[in-house]
Amino acid sequence: MEQRQLQYFVAVAEELNFTRAAQRTHAVQSTVSASVRALERHLGTPLFERSTSKVTLTDAGKALLPEARRALDALDQARAAVAGLREGLTGSLRVGTLSGLTAVDLPGLVSDFRARHPGVRLGLSMAAGGTDGLLAALRSRELDVAFVGVQTGSVPDLRLDPIAEFQPRVLVPAGHPLAGRATVSPAALADEPFIDLPPGFCNRIRTDNDFRRAGITRTIAVEVSDITTIPGYVASGIGLALVPPLAAEDGQDVAPVDLDPPAAAWTLAVASLGGPTPSPAVRAFLDLVDAHVVRRDRY
Repeated sequence: MEQRQLQYFVAVAEELNFTRAAQRTHAVQSTVSASVRALERHLGTPLFERSTSKVTLTDAGKALLPEARRALDALDQARAAVAGLREGLTGSLRVGTLSGLTAVDLPGLVSDFRARHPGVRLGLSMAAGGTDGLLAALRSRELDVAFVGVQTGSVPDLRLDPIAEFQPRVLVPAGHPLAGRATVSPAALADEPFIDLPPGFCNRIRTDNDFRRAGITRTIAVEVSDITTIPGYVASGIGLALVPPLAAEDGQDVAPVDLDPPAAAWTLAVASLGGPTPSPAVRAFLDLVDAHVVRRDRY
């Protein structure tokens, strides 16, 4: 099994098109096709279902894809480790983040990292699937590092470096009957409409679990993809929200009310691939994160 075979396989698996895979890898299509067929012969099973209209992965192809990415990443890390001794860090670093994150100065962090390690290509992306999507992207080797919100102190197969812990509370419009109260029970919120993030985002997962344990089914009036927009929707009177302290609350006509019993706390952390020795680029990035945390009391 050769490196180029794996590179061509991953390109076809991600593009689901041999022509685009050839363009991406700067090869002719016949070379890509022949290399994939040789890999299939070596493994003794088809990796793709091919038709005149589309290309899809077989079960064997789906099983091979994360392992192929892992093998190619290992080769990149080996080269980067040697090159780093000679000429500084090289290679690439793929960073995923949650929407609306203000606790970390991401532009400052990226700028600092680039100034220190100009030989590393750094890509920053936001996952539409929230924390669940980011963790899945880490496990499939599509990301190297991700800022995530989690309720547990550990995630299988991944390393977590905590940044801050947040205690969610109910956010209500300033003129709401609950405004000014110190606490409110989940039962008192049973008939209230809510604003929340889509399923898969940490805040939504945690809040659904809190209300499920209380035996209450919430009505979600509005789903938004950016948590920092929630205070504005609450202020407009559309619904309530159970969120951590947000910098975006400043200037909005909203009031926080503690939930009794308290809502489950969650941790903002930077997650990376598990293992005792992260790649040099990942290690260098993690070493800089703490210096660019701007607040630990608000998300």
